[in-house]
Amino acid sequence: MRCALAAIVVAASLITPAAAETLRLASSYAVAGTNGDGSTYSGTLSVQVISDTTYTVRWSIGGSTYTGFGMRMNDTLSATYTMDGKPGLVMYQVQDGGVLRGIWAVRGQNGSGTETLTPK
Repeated sequence: MRCALAAIVVAASLITPAAAETLRLASSYAVAGTNGDGSTYSGTLSVQVISDTTYTVRWSIGGSTYTGFGMRMNDTLSATYTMDGKPGLVMYQVQDGGVLRGIWAVRGQNGSGTETLTPK
């Protein structure tokens, strides 16, 4: 029984640092995205911590700025924003190296887009 408990403790210590590292968000990202029509765009995203799980997010893309509110749970970051007066939603999954890959949609638009955020 002690050996099994010791093995669990050792395994947890090996897993925990990597998992904790995955959960940290950078404050600035390079953005590479694809719109629903297949056109591409690039820009930057800044992340400001509000609490342990909530964030202010600000995209700068093509001379426009979009500000939103995000919430993180485990390895998922979701955020709302407004584009041309319409609400949008994006959901990212944290990948290796802190890269975030996500999909987004804007109310009233057909299809969805994709976005990759790379820490700066």
